[in-house]
Parts: sequence; structure tokens; C-alpha cells
Amino acid sequence: MSRPQTDEYPEQLEAVIEALLGPGREAARRALAPISYPTREVVARSEPSETVIAGIYIRDRFHCRYCGCRVIPTQIMRLVAAIFPEDFPYHPNWKGGQTHPAITSRSATLDHVLPWTRGGRNDAGNLVCACWICNRVKGDLTTEQLGWELLPIPSETGWDGLTRHYRRLWELAGSPTGSEHRLWMRLYEEGLPDGAASRAD
Repeated sequence: MSRPQTDEYPEQLEAVIEALLGPGREAARRALAPISYPTREVVARSEPSETVIAGIYIRDRFHCRYCGCRVIPTQIMRLVAAIFPEDFPYHPNWKGGQTHPAITSRSATLDHVLPWTRGGRNDAGNLVCACWICNRVKGDLTTEQLGWELLPIPSETGWDGLTRHYRRLWELAGSPTGSEHRLWMRLYEEGLPDGAASRAD
């Protein structure tokens, strides 16, 4: 599946530099105006609760609302890594060379459609499920600046981000303690239709 249209920064900065080296500073400032980014004070960001995050992922059916790809909660990726550390490595800081590419490409993340730095807040209408790549590309830009369109929630109902297997994976990984897994399992199990989550007998 193709990625959404990206920004035009290379072309815009090329125009700025050519104007600076040609007509001069004022022409370059005019060329820079469309992407001007004055610094601003930003209200300290508050993170949504796990309940809100899980609810958004479930609502969006574990699909990125920018590119449409299927995503998987990082907690589930971590359990696979715990079972197969040599073949599916995970580093808590996603360090290059020590983190499987699936984690950095298909982990579910929460994104503010209107970025927090531009006044967007944690209301459900401003929160979407996004793949990590789209989230990183978007940063604190608006969809208008990027030329992106927010995709509708997919009609597909069969993809649950593999959350139906969460509890069994957790058990196979040795039921790790001192983690947030129990909370996430409960949230996903409560949000899955018809008790579809894999549960221990």
C-alpha cells in the first residue's frame, strides 16, 4: 500500500536557497514564508490514559488513519520478542540494529490530528491510530501542510491488531510481572466483540 503524500520541504528549501543566492535575502524570506515556523510556547502535554488509547485503537480497527496499513500494539510485539529474542529483537529505546523492523514500521501509535503544539487536545475526535512511520513523518505538522487526508475508519472488521492472542502470548512469555500487560489485556478483551480474545482455560 502506498504511503500518503509527503511534504515538499526539499523543493521549498531549494527555492529558498536559490533565492538567497540569487535575488537576495528578501526574496529568500518571501520564498520561506509558506513554511515559516515561528517559535511558540506550548502548553505542557498531558498523555491520554491507557483506556483512551486502547479505545482509539479499537475504534480505528488497528489501522493507520493516514496510510491505511494494519498495525499491532507494541506490547504484543514485545511479547513475541520475549519469546524469540534472537530472531525478533526488541530494544526499549528502539535502538537501530537491536530492534526488529516490524516494530518500527507496524507498531500502533496514537496521533493528534491537530498537533498538540498547534492547540490540538486529547479529545477522541482529534485522536487517531497511526503507524509509527506516519506519526514520525507528521510530527507537529497539520494534514493540510502535508497534503494528507484522514482516511475513514476501515469497514474491515477481521483485523484486531492480534489482540485476540494477547493473553496466550503473555502466558507463553512466562506471564511477566511488573509490567502493564494485565491492564492492556483487560482493555483489549473488554473492547473485543463477542469475547473473541484468547483466554486461559
